[in-house]
Amino acid sequence: MVIPVPTADSASLSHLREHLLAETTPGSRVILDLKAVEKLTSLEAALLLRLVVEGKKKDIEVRFSSLSPEAQQAFTGLETNMLTDELAATEDLSPVEEVGAQTLELVGAGRRLLDLIGELTYWLVIAPWRGKGMKWDRTLDQITKIGIEGIPIVTFLSFLIGAVLALNSASQLRQFGAAIYIANLVGVSMTREMAPLITAIIVSGRSGAAITAELGTMVVSEEVDAMRTMALSPGRFLLLPRVLGLLVAVPCLTMLSNLAGIFGGYWIGVMLLGLGSRNYLQQTAQALLISDLVTGMVKSMVFALLIGLVACYRGLYVQGGAEGVGTNTTASVVTSIVLCILADAVFTTIFFYFE
Repeated sequence: MVIPVPTADSASLSHLREHLLAETTPGSRVILDLKAVEKLTSLEAALLLRLVVEGKKKDIEVRFSSLSPEAQQAFTGLETNMLTDELAATEDLSPVEEVGAQTLELVGAGRRLLDLIGELTYWLVIAPWRGKGMKWDRTLDQITKIGIEGIPIVTFLSFLIGAVLALNSASQLRQFGAAIYIANLVGVSMTREMAPLITAIIVSGRSGAAITAELGTMVVSEEVDAMRTMALSPGRFLLLPRVLGLLVAVPCLTMLSNLAGIFGGYWIGVMLLGLGSRNYLQQTAQALLISDLVTGMVKSMVFALLIGLVACYRGLYVQGGAEGVGTNTTASVVTSIVLCILADAVFTTIFFYFE
């Protein structure tokens, strides 16, 4: 079947696509006569190739005829990058092949992650002893972006979390005349659990996403390849400053979150519930132990390392251009948050049994 194509603008090609896919039976062969089209833009050529791909999915063979030399030039580079790859990607796999492909992908991801950890360990532990110093200016820049610029949002949300904890606990404790123990609950909950976790979630969504997007953009624009060509290690100039910045900034933000959350509980207890200011502070001081603060700090450093590894991994191994950057940025945030919550559960269980 031959279909003449008088014009190749986006609207005409969209209408042609709907007509072709809806009314052509599978197994048919369609020839698009383009003799009336003198020139094509890259977008119009891409739409025509997309029509070939979608026809292939429905077992419809789509061909072009009477292409002018000017129109043929628009397909330069598109057929290999778009058509061949799309057709390869749409091939159906059997269940066994799908399991095998996923297994190979998982093994490859594990190997890439180990390479990343190895390179980071080298520049963090071994390189300084060999006279290869760290890039402190880049590290300080990351500390500023992650830590100092994150102070307002961490402080505000931690204050609200402390206030909410106090309000929720007050409704139960006042029934037993134990409202003063709101100070215990807020203080211990913030230092051991809520402050490290809420800080990690905020940093994952704010700084982790930014790291992934920044590194992914550098990969897409081939800046990372250019660095390797100039014998500059991405581990030293890209990975180390960001991970070190997280390891320094996240514990500091956690301490700030402790103070803000406790103050939030104090504000609710004193201003709304009528507890004495001095009594509330004394009760908080009695409830808190050094082990509570240490527990929170250990968690915060582990969370910082997890966020750094996930963000850098997702950023450095972006595929698929700009779309891949967006996909990996989303995956980075989700993975970081899930791993932080999982690590928090593991640490809480361990500390519960060994204290």
